[in-house]
Amino acid sequence: MKKQLLTHQKQLLGRIIPVVVIASFTGILTVGCNRSQDVLVTEVGVSPPNRITPRTSKAGEFYIQGQNQHAKGNSQAAIAAYSRSISLNSEYAPAFKSRGLAYFDTGNKQGAIADYNQALRLNANDAETYNNRGNAFASLGDQQAAITDYNEAIRLAPSYAEAYNNRGNARSAQGDKNGALEDYTEAIRIDQNYSVAYNNRGNAYSAQGDQQKAIADYNQAIRLNPNFGPAFNNRGNAFAAAGDKRSALQDLQKAAAIFDREGNKELYQQVMKNIEELGN
Repeated sequence: MKKQLLTHQKQLLGRIIPVVVIASFTGILTVGCNRSQDVLVTEVGVSPPNRITPRTSKAGEFYIQGQNQHAKGNSQAAIAAYSRSISLNSEYAPAFKSRGLAYFDTGNKQGAIADYNQALRLNANDAETYNNRGNAFASLGDQQAAITDYNEAIRLAPSYAEAYNNRGNARSAQGDKNGALEDYTEAIRIDQNYSVAYNNRGNAYSAQGDQQKAIADYNQAIRLNPNFGPAFNNRGNAFAAAGDKRSALQDLQKAAAIFDREGNKELYQQVMKNIEELGN
């Protein structure tokens, strides 16, 4: 999602990148627009591989291999290991679930959904798989299907902060700003250290024109994660909307430095362009 960080404003601000984030082990960036020229970048929330599965079988051994490769960022090697696990035990739900996550990381959203479907067929009470499938649907632009899955994740696990945050993103993409605010607030209530949810709630406040509340939430996100590039970017947008050009430039420069350090060339170039335009 350009799902992994940004959102809103008029004229110049419409070209400045606001960032919505989901929470993640790894993330795919997807772009969506909440207004004609606004760029929304959301980092899709996914969960890390579970590495506590016992080596009780050959299928389990290959599953562990897949977990280890996935944790190293070797998605293709992870997919190969998970596939071997599934070939040995076609009823092994964790392997389908984890392979779905690896497919998602490689950009194969349909493959991810197919594996999540299989995982849920084998274990219909897995809240995490519903959340992950919701992320895949959201990344394909099917926000209603995503919300349906997030609802099920929340029903199964009422304290699942990530599912509330992700549902908030989907609601925001549908234009339901109040619903998004409610979800981000609930995610924060469950986990007061959830920097991603503070960032996203800041975007929701900014979309409603309440820049002071937005800045307060971005402050919290940055306090919890001092290297949170999207939050610096978004706070810069809010400062610009509030007429504080100096603070806006400082935050956008910090965001650009973080994106550059992370090797995110696209966001770095977009923020640098915004800095140049804001400086004129």
